[in-house]
Amino acid sequence: MRISCEVLVSNRRLPTLGIANSRRRSCQASLGIGRNSGGSADASSLFVLLCTAQNKQGSRYKVAGNIEAVFTKFISEGKFTIRFKEPEEDLCVKADPVLAKSFLQTLKAGLTNRNVDKLPLSSLGPAKASQLERPKTRLVVTKRSDYPLTAGFPYSLEELKINKVKLQRIENRILKLPRLHTLDMSMNELPAVPRDLGKMAALAHLDLRENQLTFVPAEVFAGSLRKTLISLDLAQNLLQYVPHTISSLENLLTLRLDSNQLIKLPLSLGKLINLRCLSVSGNKLVELPASVRRLRLSMLEVCENPFSTPLGIVRDRLATRDPPCLREVAARSCVKRGLKPTASEIPATLVQYLESYLHCICGRPCFESHILACIPLNLERLSTSIVVKQVIRSTVPAMATLCSHRCWEMSRKR
Repeated sequence: MRISCEVLVSNRRLPTLGIANSRRRSCQASLGIGRNSGGSADASSLFVLLCTAQNKQGSRYKVAGNIEAVFTKFISEGKFTIRFKEPEEDLCVKADPVLAKSFLQTLKAGLTNRNVDKLPLSSLGPAKASQLERPKTRLVVTKRSDYPLTAGFPYSLEELKINKVKLQRIENRILKLPRLHTLDMSMNELPAVPRDLGKMAALAHLDLRENQLTFVPAEVFAGSLRKTLISLDLAQNLLQYVPHTISSLENLLTLRLDSNQLIKLPLSLGKLINLRCLSVSGNKLVELPASVRRLRLSMLEVCENPFSTPLGIVRDRLATRDPPCLREVAARSCVKRGLKPTASEIPATLVQYLESYLHCICGRPCFESHILACIPLNLERLSTSIVVKQVIRSTVPAMATLCSHRCWEMSRKR
């Protein structure tokens, strides 16, 4: 077993001799576990081999009876320390968490098992130059010939940009990159977004502008992206709608939907409480969701939209004067108290129902019993920077859910 990692070698005897440790910084290294050829099939023949760019032949550390302690408090971050008796040195290691755990498991198995033939051991030969290179964290592809067809994407990638290569799908090997926080696949020919994109655990910035997207599956915004995504760019596509689950992106700061074919936006868009920049210009929007009044935007672009919906009540579910059902009463109480039960506590369908509420202009939650009405929305109250088609037009129609007829009357006076 051999892993690429960063290693700091600390000699414990130097401070006692009054000598400062000259190797205070970690360096890129190759750390392996192996045995001498022809050695016995037990732990007595095992060695830890440390190779660096300065010492490709490597330094050997005997395993059997020579390990004083192994510190694994931060193993979840890929950090561990092996303390050897002879020489009196500590190897402070930082590696990929998965590889770090595998290395320690092999080391432990070698110490406890008599027969080491079945362990994934490596040779004790010199390290290759490729094994001593720092893991690649950024990759930019702007030519079709540069796209890796046979070779895989580096496991350590944090930023991936693939532009102008006429790509028509997002491959699974991209979706499985565990550290990727920036994915830019703009200016391609992507017709769809895979559902598994929502499972990417570290993705914070997603740029899919200038493609041929016609829809985005609701599942994309219902997975891990709910907590990780910070910026989303879907401009210059063929989108006719965006799923309501986009409102579950808790930490989204920037949302760009320019130059699509959108007619309406999700009424729950106002739940994006951290949103600061919203751009929806160049669409076919006939109205805005009134819930955006709850946002504290620093930039809003709504130019080149017709905004033609007439003001007035669209649907009145309070007219029958039927009392709300028990489910709605309980859900209102949960929202009022700030309770957020999970699917392990209540049925999953009730969790979805609880998350489906919309805010009235007075701040109360609306479920089934509400008035759906188109009300005037003053854009000047939404943002410090507004871009509209006509400078003199500061009011647009907005679709709102209202909890009472009193709120409807109030909305007409604003």
